[in-house]
Amino acid sequence: MPKYVYHYFDIRGRGEPGRMLFAMAGIPFQDQRIPQSDWPQYKAKTPSGSLPYLEIDGTIMTQSLVIFRHLARCFGLDGENLLDKAKVDEIIEYLAEMKESIFSCFLGPQDEESQKKLKEKMAESLTFADIFIFEAFSIVLPAQPNILDKFPKIQTARLKMESHSLMKKYLSQRKETPF
Repeated sequence: MPKYVYHYFDIRGRGEPGRMLFAMAGIPFQDQRIPQSDWPQYKAKTPSGSLPYLEIDGTIMTQSLVIFRHLARCFGLDGENLLDKAKVDEIIEYLAEMKESIFSCFLGPQDEESQKKLKEKMAESLTFADIFIFEAFSIVLPAQPNILDKFPKIQTARLKMESHSLMKKYLSQRKETPF
C-alpha cells in the first residue's frame, strides 16, 4: 500500500474532502496539519505555494480537485461506470463553483466597493438553477398568485430571472400555452 502524506492547514476548509476520502476508504494516511502561524515559512517549501498537496510514496500532487479525483479513483469512490464518473465530476464542478462564490462573499475583501462589485457580479451570473426555479412556479402562479408569499428568496430569484434583459425578451415573444 502506498504511503500517503496529506498536507493542509489545521482547519477543515478546502482540504477536508481529502481527509474524508481517506476516512471513507479506511486508508491510513499521515495528516500533516500546518498551523496558520507557520504558513509564511512553510509556503516557500510547498510545490505550488498553496495547500493542499499530497505525497504518494514521495511523489507530490497539487491542486485540491486533482487530489480528490485521484483519491476517489484509487479508492473506488468515483462511480461505478463512465456515466456515473461523469455525473460525479459534474456535481463536483458545480459545487466547486458554488463554494468559490460563497467564499468570495465571506472571505474576500469586505470594503463597500468590493462587496458592491461582488453583488453585481452575482446578480448578473444566472445559472440553470435560476431558470429552473423560475419555470417551476410559472404554471401555478397564475392560479395561485400568493403561493410564494412565505418564500421571499424564491420570489427574489424569480424576479432576478424575470428582469434579466434576455429573459424579458424571450418571455415577451414566447408563445402562450396553457402550461
